[in-house]
Amino acid sequence: MKQSNKADTMEAPQQERKMRKMKKCTSLLLVLVLTLVPALLFTAHAADDLPGAATVQTQSGNLYVRSSPGGSVITSLAKGSYVTTLSLSNGWRKIQYAKDKYGYCSDKYLQAVTTAQNATVTLTSGWLNVRSGAGASYAVVQTLVNQTEVIVLSESNGWSKILYDGTAIGYASSRYLVKVESARAASYSAISLKVPSYKQTDTRWANAKIGSTSYTIGAIGCTTTALAMTESFRTGKTVYPDAMAKTLKYSDTGSLYWPSNYVFLTQPDRWMERIYDLLKQGKPVIVGAKKSNGAQHWIVVTGCYSVTTLSAAAFKINDPGSNARTSLGQFFAVYPNLYKLVWYTE
Repeated sequence: MKQSNKADTMEAPQQERKMRKMKKCTSLLLVLVLTLVPALLFTAHAADDLPGAATVQTQSGNLYVRSSPGGSVITSLAKGSYVTTLSLSNGWRKIQYAKDKYGYCSDKYLQAVTTAQNATVTLTSGWLNVRSGAGASYAVVQTLVNQTEVIVLSESNGWSKILYDGTAIGYASSRYLVKVESARAASYSAISLKVPSYKQTDTRWANAKIGSTSYTIGAIGCTTTALAMTESFRTGKTVYPDAMAKTLKYSDTGSLYWPSNYVFLTQPDRWMERIYDLLKQGKPVIVGAKKSNGAQHWIVVTGCYSVTTLSAAAFKINDPGSNARTSLGQFFAVYPNLYKLVWYTE
């Protein structure tokens, strides 16, 4: 493939450490300037698309959480506690029991909270305070960044009791939570492209070199891995990241030059509508975003839930650097600054 003359730097742990050393005493003051978001905004999903909430209903003692269905015990949940529930298979419920931590437990000891609603933290800047009680006078126990996905357990007088990070409970202002409902009709139909998912840290190619540099795919190869996914989908043939790397050109520092059949937009307007339109055309979209320190990471948007209003949480992703992040909202919670959209033309 021919290469374009535009290079992109790939996010990598080594690069972040180098940046921290170069910026010796840099500090960022995050100013909380929250703009009012209407409290009753909604997006819509089918009921089974999203995480749910349940309470532990054992007769006595704690409920074991296992590493796999019937596997070894990794932790336990107290009777009466809340937990985030995911998929169900053969009586075993996949759950989230902490931030980015998942396990399995017997579904017969879980009572679904049928009144719970999914919601997304929606801010224009800063973060959302989570408090120990329903009111601004209560202590802040956690802060949540924009596009964090939570579950609303109840709501009263402008305050929502929320479930976050698997089992954590707190209270947040309802005005900054965009709720999700199961709608009868949706403005945006569901799309799901069968794009293969590759991880840059897969041992089959993690140690493969990037161009003529000493960097490896496992270290900085998220963009290469993303391209391997989209090229596998485009061609209908398996293209692994190490094979992909051999067809690409890189700068001396490991930045990738995009193939000539790919186009990109930097910080585009109406980017959610653009992504959705490309998905409708059957094209997955590579998205690059940055942290506040400039570190980049790239993922592939592969689909969208059936929704009435587009949000980052509505888009499904393959993340070459994470097993836990499955939505664009989760990606932006870590890399909040949208950088580029990239897709193939032919």
